[in-house]
Amino acid sequence: MMSARQENSRTLASAIGVTDDHAVALLDASVLLTVAAGEERLATRIRELLQRTLPNVVTDVDASKRPAVEILVGRTAARSSAPVIGVNVSGYKFAVRDGQVASSGQEPAAHTIVELLAACYAAAAAVHRATEAELPMPIRLPIEVDLAALLGTDVECLHQPVDLGTVFMAGAGAIGNGVLLGFSAFDVHGDLHVCDPDTVTPGNLNRCVWFTADDLGAYKAERLVVHAQPHVPRLRLVAHGCVLKDVPVAKQGGAWLDKLIIAVDSRRVRRALQNEMPHHVFDASTTGIAEVVLHFNSLPSSHACLSCVYYEAPDETAHEAHVAESLGVAVADVRSNFVTVEAARAIASRYPELVPETLVGLAYDSLFKQLCGQGALKTEADRQVLAPFAFVSVLAGVLLAVELVRRVHRGSTELPFNYWRVSPWSAPVARMRELRPKRTTCEFCDNPVLQGIVRELWDGHGE
Repeated sequence: MMSARQENSRTLASAIGVTDDHAVALLDASVLLTVAAGEERLATRIRELLQRTLPNVVTDVDASKRPAVEILVGRTAARSSAPVIGVNVSGYKFAVRDGQVASSGQEPAAHTIVELLAACYAAAAAVHRATEAELPMPIRLPIEVDLAALLGTDVECLHQPVDLGTVFMAGAGAIGNGVLLGFSAFDVHGDLHVCDPDTVTPGNLNRCVWFTADDLGAYKAERLVVHAQPHVPRLRLVAHGCVLKDVPVAKQGGAWLDKLIIAVDSRRVRRALQNEMPHHVFDASTTGIAEVVLHFNSLPSSHACLSCVYYEAPDETAHEAHVAESLGVAVADVRSNFVTVEAARAIASRYPELVPETLVGLAYDSLFKQLCGQGALKTEADRQVLAPFAFVSVLAGVLLAVELVRRVHRGSTELPFNYWRVSPWSAPVARMRELRPKRTTCEFCDNPVLQGIVRELWDGHGE
């Protein structure tokens, strides 16, 4: 299995077109953290997130070794000759910039969610500067964000108790970790059921912010609940080591799935989750390390559903065929998402070093990624499933938490927008927010049988 270090190096190597060894050397860059008095909590958030990508984050000056970059947290002076990134937070605002933060007198304390967002963008800037990488996405500093301007009058929800009711979350990986981290900044209550059949692997540690080496081999859902529960005391967390459709309440049928958070990796799985007929959908995904995508829908609706947004694309079909060819199974097996007993035997016959019993229940993309990392795949094609850096996944999860709290508070799932692409390398752009209509050839929206079930389940339940 790939380690967290290998996950990061292969992602960087693919992004900038260098060898894995060169990428490893770049990620060994040292980052010096210099912290102004009173900014220790923000500094801790930056360090804990950044170390998932760049392990060498230090707070003591080493006269014999110049850091690749120095991060100044708050208004303080640099202690090295390295390039400087300044980070400051205040109220609903944060900024990440080249150079020191200018002094402007006493400012209000920042909301916790502002610190979490600032940490994501600070980590992105540090990775960009420290690795000296020619990433295809340029970092656009300064990144200056006013959360109050983005939320408008909804900003009051940041300070008020919000009853989420009963919510299910599909996926307890990197984005799911980020969602719970985001919820820790709010006074949320209700019941959140976390569903994921996968276990924690070494590669997960590069981006799943709640997990440590002590969690390896355990169910992701169970470990996420254990770690996050103390930080969301009024939100009851329930772990399910299975896919959403196998939770006990799903067997009863009817209108059981009122709110669904989607934090899975696969486009096909997202489309399948739409077929579970959730009333309200809150979805986040990442496109590699380039951007974060947020999507929301409410059934019945005249706007885009998950199948409209994540429609079957040619590159998705080609990827599934490649995975099937590489592992020695049928494409239909790959599309089922998880390795069965029969498929495990077929894979082990091609890769005798693998034990069939250890493969059952693994996601195909996860297994494919592990074999890529070991150089074990026996096909000429060398496409790989690459994991985003931690700050990308956390940004997706935290933004999703903000929007979910906002939408539950205002009682509107799809408004003021239902689709937003956000870059971790530049400030969020409000004009990129869209209210997407249905896709004309959607496999879910154009199915009269499914739409009849939707009306039967949710007509009369409000938006």
